[in-house]
Amino acid sequence: MKRILLLLTLLVCQGYSAFSQDQKLIDSLENLVKTSTNDTVRLTAFGDLSWEYGYSNFDKALYYAQEELKLAEKMNDIASTGQAYSDIGNAYTRVNKVAEGLANHQKAYELRLKAGLKDKAAGSLSNISVIYKQQGKYALAVEYMTKALKIYEELKDEPRQALVMGNLASVLIIMKKFDEGKVVLDRTMQISQRLKIAPIERNTYSIYTEYFFNKRQIDSALFYAFKALRMMEEVNAYNDMALMYNSIGQLYIEKKQYDLSMKYYKKSLEIREAMEDELGIGSCCKNIAYCYIALSRFNEAEKYLNRAIECFKSIDSKDYLREAYLYMMDVYRNRNDYKTALKYHMMAQEMKDSVFNQQSMDHINELRVEYETEKKEQQIVLLNKENEIHKLELTRKNILVTVVIVIFAVAGLVAYLLYNRNRLKQEAKLQAEIILQQDLASKGIIEAEERERKRIAGDLHDGVGQMFSAVRMNLSGLQERVKFEDESTENLYDKTLALVDESCKEVRSISHNMMPNVLLRAGLASAVKDFIDKIDSRKLKVNLETVGLKDRLDSDVEMVLYRVIQEAVNNVIKHSGANHLDIQMVKDEEGITATIEDNGVGFDANNKEKFEGIGLKNIKTRIEYLKGSVEFESAPGKGTLVAIHIPIKA
Repeated sequence: MKRILLLLTLLVCQGYSAFSQDQKLIDSLENLVKTSTNDTVRLTAFGDLSWEYGYSNFDKALYYAQEELKLAEKMNDIASTGQAYSDIGNAYTRVNKVAEGLANHQKAYELRLKAGLKDKAAGSLSNISVIYKQQGKYALAVEYMTKALKIYEELKDEPRQALVMGNLASVLIIMKKFDEGKVVLDRTMQISQRLKIAPIERNTYSIYTEYFFNKRQIDSALFYAFKALRMMEEVNAYNDMALMYNSIGQLYIEKKQYDLSMKYYKKSLEIREAMEDELGIGSCCKNIAYCYIALSRFNEAEKYLNRAIECFKSIDSKDYLREAYLYMMDVYRNRNDYKTALKYHMMAQEMKDSVFNQQSMDHINELRVEYETEKKEQQIVLLNKENEIHKLELTRKNILVTVVIVIFAVAGLVAYLLYNRNRLKQEAKLQAEIILQQDLASKGIIEAEERERKRIAGDLHDGVGQMFSAVRMNLSGLQERVKFEDESTENLYDKTLALVDESCKEVRSISHNMMPNVLLRAGLASAVKDFIDKIDSRKLKVNLETVGLKDRLDSDVEMVLYRVIQEAVNNVIKHSGANHLDIQMVKDEEGITATIEDNGVGFDANNKEKFEGIGLKNIKTRIEYLKGSVEFESAPGKGTLVAIHIPIKA
């Protein structure tokens, strides 16, 4: 059965979405449970139906899992009973009913442990750990994940090891243990790519998104988010897609691109509605409302907040409800309706945890005590002031002397600060002039290089190219005038003519590569596409994606970026041994981001000697000329990622 095959490859926890429903399979299974008289067959069919409906229809998923449980208990089959409890737990967990999910997974774990089913018991541990993660009990989540991981290591089950490690890395990142999380995450990716397990690979990309988001590297987070999303969409992994749409929405909020953020939140909402996931629906509505507030579209924000509040009330989610009330407070405050805004503020206050309220009161009491103490000290000072007057008279002369000394000291200090300030200004001017000269030198070198390319390209096209054309024409004329003595002579003539034709094409190709007309005529995106179209796709498959490059860029930017991409691709062809290459160019308000990623042999990016080559130096020099940045991410056997960012002046 389909569910069993998926379980053998990876499925143990809630973090993975099922593949899209196969309606024919569902119809066949439903017919099987109605007509079959074999309890073992019906038991498996009930479990498969619960699995198939798990991400689309909660009621049916739960119904078939409960029927599975009834039949397993009737058969007195402890292993099947444990599986049924696990399926019930999965059904609840997928719609965020975590308390019910946890209770059923704990029952499944006890039964599997009793039956001596180590691998199944580890699966239950993993499921329980994911629920603890959802509840914010991260220490417990790590504890259960570690237990599951040890069992899978004993069983040498690498796919499930990778599955658990992915969830463990996610929890470590949430706990701000970034270095530990990155080590676990890299190990997970190695296993998933080596074993070619696409679901684990896409989940690992999702966790890389979490990692870079928490490191505040938003462009890198978006890059991995879209890699994960493409893999999810290929298999219609709807639950994962909903989560990733939500993550992308959050990333665009960080970039203050609220329209884009709202677009992805609404995509997530469509899936949550289909799954009848009340918490997910409420969360999406709250996030959409936040975008509308940021865009000052308060009527739309209120509509979505009302729906979010209704969802959160239905599942008694106080934390989310409190946040929704605070957003509603912002809506009414921006409308200058302070009375209603205050009402929602008070409602949000009521949602606070009693412990938090007690801590707040303790803090207020501490402040009150400090205030009263300070007030008493001031009264004591006033009472003693008269006694201090005569002492002040005695010390007045000393104070005058001290003031004079201080004045001289301050004067000396001011003189020193002025001198030091002037010296720093001179050094800053000198440094600025050095940088300017370096920029001029870099610009001069690059412009001279482009002029030389144009000259050579022109000489090849107008000089050598025309000479070859004349030779070709003369040879063609000879054919009509000369009578060949034998067939071999005529064949020699034909081969010579073919060589001349090939030479003409080669000269033309070299000329166009040195100064591509399509770059001057149609812009960067078209030039890069024209360049990669000439690459033999049987040896290297190149995927090009461009966003926001409809308008022409500054000619220097287009030329430098074209040369850098050309150099990077040539490096891939010559050195990487790759058979797949992804090129992405995105233009937004901040500038242009370009990434070139291959699946080749890679290299040690920490080895400085690798950066001594002319090719990589040229790339860095050209990007620095445009005040941009370039990063190289690579390791032996992991391919290479070149990430480029060039700011655009407003």
